[in-house]
Amino acid sequence: MNDWEGIRYLLGHRFKSGISQFFITMIATVAADLTVAILVGIVYSALLYIVKASHINVSFSDIDASRLPGAPGGALPKAGVVYVTGSLFFGAVDEFSRLMAEMPDYREVIFSLRGMPSLDVSGAQALLELRARLKEQGRGVAFCGVAPEVRLYFDRAGITALAGESGFFWSADQAIFALLEKERAAV
Repeated sequence: MNDWEGIRYLLGHRFKSGISQFFITMIATVAADLTVAILVGIVYSALLYIVKASHINVSFSDIDASRLPGAPGGALPKAGVVYVTGSLFFGAVDEFSRLMAEMPDYREVIFSLRGMPSLDVSGAQALLELRARLKEQGRGVAFCGVAPEVRLYFDRAGITALAGESGFFWSADQAIFALLEKERAAV
């Protein structure tokens, strides 16, 4: 509240969340005592964080194996990578489900989860339901770049059992190579 250099920095760089935190805490300090103002500032900061963290990004990419070194050329028909960025928790599940409804009709789906640092029970349940629905539709699913904390939730939620150990890869390129081998063996 009294760090003039910090205040100038917030105002000069127009950080809306920082400016709003500053003014809410300042008003709470004037209206109540310092202890209440600190609590109000902490609660407001936590709410801002939850709102910011509830946004999840999902993007889809067709697989073009010719872009991988050492892979036979050509695109894999009806195969794609789904890149998920952000934590999948109760605040982001609805947005995740809405975005997944826009997924192209891939026969083989690779979920790149390197950008998903965490998930909670709601997120695990959403992924379990999605995995079960894709399996029911006869679609192949692989997961790659799964963080250890996320993998624990996968194990406990039953996603690992549904996908099988062979459905997990360190990186998307390893999953693509495995898919290419599977395609080659089917021919």
